[in-house]
Parts: sequence; structure tokens; C-alpha cells
Amino acid sequence: MTHCFPRALASVFMLAAATSAVAQQTPTIPTPLTYQAALGVATSRNLGVLAAQRSRAIREAAIRTAGQIPNPDVSFDVGRDTPHEVLSFGIPIEIGGKRGRRVDLAKEELTLADVDVQAALRAARRDLRQAFYSLVAADERVRISTSVLDIFTRFRDVAQGRFDAGASPRLEVLQADLGVARAETDLDLARSIRASEQAHLNSVLNLPPQQTLVLSGSLADGRSAISYEQALTLATVSNTDLISLDRQIAVEERRVEVLRAERTPTPVFSISGMFNSPGEFTVGARAGVSIGIPLFNRNQGEIAGSVATTAQLRGQRDATLRSVENDVFGTVARLDAERRQVEAYEQRLVPTATNLESLAEDSYRAGRTSVVGVLDAQRSLRDLSRESLQAALDLQLALADLEELLGTPLP
Repeated sequence: MTHCFPRALASVFMLAAATSAVAQQTPTIPTPLTYQAALGVATSRNLGVLAAQRSRAIREAAIRTAGQIPNPDVSFDVGRDTPHEVLSFGIPIEIGGKRGRRVDLAKEELTLADVDVQAALRAARRDLRQAFYSLVAADERVRISTSVLDIFTRFRDVAQGRFDAGASPRLEVLQADLGVARAETDLDLARSIRASEQAHLNSVLNLPPQQTLVLSGSLADGRSAISYEQALTLATVSNTDLISLDRQIAVEERRVEVLRAERTPTPVFSISGMFNSPGEFTVGARAGVSIGIPLFNRNQGEIAGSVATTAQLRGQRDATLRSVENDVFGTVARLDAERRQVEAYEQRLVPTATNLESLAEDSYRAGRTSVVGVLDAQRSLRDLSRESLQAALDLQLALADLEELLGTPLP
């Protein structure tokens, strides 16, 4: 019993430590969660961004490798000849700034790691905006489906009351029941879509799929207009593809410098001594230098290949820039069109459909409109509400495309 108590106590401590570790791994998510707060969580927890950040350590290790000094050579020979033993020590001395140019090349390649991080952040921002506002749209769809169900339920009660009073046939009650059943089905589907979109957002934020999120946002966020000139100016300096090509060009230019520096031979200074020799064979210490003559191989092929690669990268950058210009122009034009479409739905179409549905229901209560007219007005309101919601979501998806082209969040 005495021996079991320390083990039990140790188990309790281990369990408490494990619980503390899990608590530290579980992030504190603001409630409600705004888009800016979600962007902060995604930047610090997205697995793609974390993986890209870890690649920087590989590039930093390459800098240390490039700065290493060549090791000396030591040789010891034993033979039957006189003298019997020979010890030599050689030190290669790099000249011509080889090591400095290698370090400069490695530092230039380190900037590619920063580009990888920027590319991962760009992908995370795109995925986040799509997932965040898709979940906002899913919440709005649940609200719309609930409102439509309330409208159909209220109409069914009116139809049932008119039928009980003998003012309408049984057919109208059945049609109203059918509308309620369809609205209930749409509400169930909307809730399922909401659960799916929440799991998608949790994936971007690196959260468990079951974690519940309460969002604070609107599909009207970020609708401020941006001109083509403003967008193109941002894309020219921050587009990740252009930055990556610029960095690759700089790397190849550094590589040419290294290849040209390697044309300078590396002399090896050596000193040797002979031991275990008879008295009549007296030989002192020796010193020497050996150097390779760059007679045939002067890195001509490597330099030509790097120069050709640089020319190819410059041509690829020109093509990418032209593609970015056209993509930005098309995306800005699509944003303007979708913004006008959303305004038309919100300011004219949906309010008009709402008024028509209300008037049709009031007219049906007074016995001046048939059930067909009311059902048509209700279906029109439901369809226009969904179309308005989809148009607002498409606008947010277009903003995600524009941010991806710019390589930076919209101002």
C-alpha cells in the first residue's frame, strides 16, 4: 500500500500535466469571431503557414554550410623504404572571395523562404475569406429558411382557418401544407450546409471539426470600390508570383558570381616531415604548395546555363506580369458588376418581393386573391432572397480572388 501511493500520485501529476498541455494546445477563439480576428488565428495556426515558416530553418542552415572553411588534410605513410615514415599536413586556402560569394548566394536563397511564407499566407487568406463568408452565408441561409418557414406556416394557418369557415376548399390547405413541408426540408438542408461550412472554416483555422464558431460579420464587408489602377499598383509590388520570380533572378545572378569566383584556383599549402630514418639518411622538414590550373574546365557550361536560366526567368516574369494585369482588370470588372447586382437585389428586388408577398397574403385573407397568387409571391420572395444571398457570397469570393492576385489584404 505504501508503494502504491507514490505511483498513484505520479499518475495524477502526469494526468494534470497532460491536461495542461492539451489546454495550451487548444486556442482561445474570440466569441463572436470577426474576420480580422479569424485572420489573426489563421496566420498563427494555419498548418500550411507553419510548414512554410519551418522551411526557413533549412535555408538558414545552408548559410552556415556556405560559410564553412575547408578542412585541412593530414596523411601518414609507412613503408619499407628509407625513410620509413612520412607525416604531411595540408591546408587549403580559398582566395578570390569564394566563401563570401557562397554566403551571399545562400542569403539570397534565404529570401525564397520568405516568399514561400508569403505564398502560404496568400493561400490562407484566400481560403479564410472563402470559408468565413461561406459560413456567414450559411448562417444567413438558415435565417432565410426559418423566415420562409414562418411565412408558409402562417399562410397554412390562414388557409386552415378559411377552410374551417367554409370559405376555401380543402385543396388550398393541402397546397399550404406542401409549402410548409418543402420549407422544413429547405431548413434542414440549410442547417446541414452550415455544419459543413463550419468544418471547412475550422480546417483553415486548424481547429477540431466539432468546435462551434459564432461569427460576427456580414456579406456586406469589404465592398468599398477599388479602381484598376490602384489594384494594379498593389499587385505590381506585392504579387507573390512576381516577387518569387524577382528573387529567383537575383539568386541566379549570385550563382553566376559564385561560378566565376570558383575559376580562381584554391592553393593547398603543405608541410611534411620524415621519421624513423637511419643516421646516414638525414632529411629535414619539407614545405610545398599545390594548385590546380583551370586550363580546360572554367565552369563555362554552368555559367552559360545560369545565364540562360536568368533570361528564361525574365521572360517568365514579363509573361506573369501581363497575365496579372489582365487578371486584375477582369477581376475588378467582375467586382463592379457583382457589386451593382447585389445593390439591385438588396435595394429593389428583395424589398419589392417582400411587399408583394405581404400584399398577396393580406388579399388572400380578405378573399380577393387565390391561393395560387399567394404561393407564387412566396416562392418569388424565397427565390429572390436566395439569389441575393448567392450574389453577396459571389462578391466575397471575387474579393478573395482579387486578394490572391494582389498578394496582400485589400486596404
